[in-house]
Amino acid sequence: MNEQDIIKPNVETVSIENTKADDLAHVANAAEVERSLIKTLDRRLMIWAFFGYFANGMDRNNMPNAYTTGLSDDLKLVGDEYNWAITMFFIGYIVLQIPANFIITKVRPSIMLPLVVFTWGAIVCFMALVKNVQGLYGLRICLGFAEAAFYPGIVFLLGSWYTKEELGTRTAIFVAGSQISGAFSGLISGAIATGLDGTHGMRGWKWLFIIEGLIAVVIGFVGFFVLPDFPNNTRFITGSAREVAVIRLERQGRSSAVSGLNMQTFRNLFTTPFIYLFTFMFICMQMGMGFLQNFPIILKSIGYQADFANYMMVPIWIWVGIVVVAQGYLSDKFGHRAYHILAGGLYTFVWYTILVAVRGGNVPTVLLFISAYMIPPVFGISPIMMTWANEIYSCDRETRALAIAIINSLGNLAPNFINVKVWSVVDAPNYRLGKIVTMSMTAAMIVMCFGAFILQKKKIMIPKASQRVIDEEMDKKKTHITQEDEF
Repeated sequence: MNEQDIIKPNVETVSIENTKADDLAHVANAAEVERSLIKTLDRRLMIWAFFGYFANGMDRNNMPNAYTTGLSDDLKLVGDEYNWAITMFFIGYIVLQIPANFIITKVRPSIMLPLVVFTWGAIVCFMALVKNVQGLYGLRICLGFAEAAFYPGIVFLLGSWYTKEELGTRTAIFVAGSQISGAFSGLISGAIATGLDGTHGMRGWKWLFIIEGLIAVVIGFVGFFVLPDFPNNTRFITGSAREVAVIRLERQGRSSAVSGLNMQTFRNLFTTPFIYLFTFMFICMQMGMGFLQNFPIILKSIGYQADFANYMMVPIWIWVGIVVVAQGYLSDKFGHRAYHILAGGLYTFVWYTILVAVRGGNVPTVLLFISAYMIPPVFGISPIMMTWANEIYSCDRETRALAIAIINSLGNLAPNFINVKVWSVVDAPNYRLGKIVTMSMTAAMIVMCFGAFILQKKKIMIPKASQRVIDEEMDKKKTHITQEDEF
């Protein structure tokens, strides 16, 4: 046994272990098999992921709708209690997200992901029983625990199946599920405010939690029967389809190897600049969503009825979903993820500047509505950024999963603590501080994105697979020995 055999990491083997990564010639009707594979994934993984994130968006972001349908009055929310209720979710979300996304590399996603959807749906139903703000805080934390594995888990799973020519569009379609849920939640909230409020002695916000929670329960149950695992162990993808699934990713440098946590994993995550740049970019991007997330409260504060405020969000969220998918498609078609992030960031920056500059932030109602339809490109940055992270951290399964979880968890946590003050409900409808802070952070995101693009283009400190590092170290040793021999 030679030295390289001793230090070679123990990785998971697949059926095409000895096949060249770019060789599909031995697979009969490879093109047809690949098309069939993609259709199967789209029917099962993509449709379920879309509706799963649809339920996720409703259940995570239903606080503004609940607030306008009686929650604030019944629980006597004062000051920043409303914002803290939102923040409680993200405290739970962050605590479990990183370990949950490591666990998904070791277990079957077809069991883990549907289970978390089913669980959070049940928790949302129980939120209809809260009697005070403390109970609301507790269940919002539990909701964060339950949802922690879903978004990064699906992003990771998409990256385990789709190529770089497909991944941006699919990630965008997945994310669009959350935006479309904003429209559907607005319809539900508007209908509840006018039709169900008081039915069977329950206020509208209670019905809101029950209905939206049950939707997630049903979607979670269906997931146990349709969701795939990984290319090498999915029960309904076998034979040549399984072989093609593995090869087409490996030929793009995306490893399906499972090497376990090792020092190279931590070097990839914490001694390369990308994890820090992407995390801070994600924080800035999340802040850019503040205007639309608070738009129902803005409308109610300037005198519109609660049902009208909720109904007005329906076309806005549908438009956001369309924009997000279009951005994802364009990033696949033309490549260079950074270009599309920079374009979306610059466009958003311009509109937040307008919202800050016009009449000191007290903008006319017409401009409020125009801005609501102009800001959506900031939402499309999220799936493009996660697609980029899937590609940057393609060296092994654990590094990719943990990178996605770290970026998403910290990227979501910080904005919600910041939002407690900068988007405080007491500042409605002007929210001048929130607009100024968001404008500044959008500018910072643009700078950091450009920096990450330069590093990638110059191939500076790109994360590397463990075996590749070992091979480079062996080459250096050989070179050193050769030079000594020459003397």
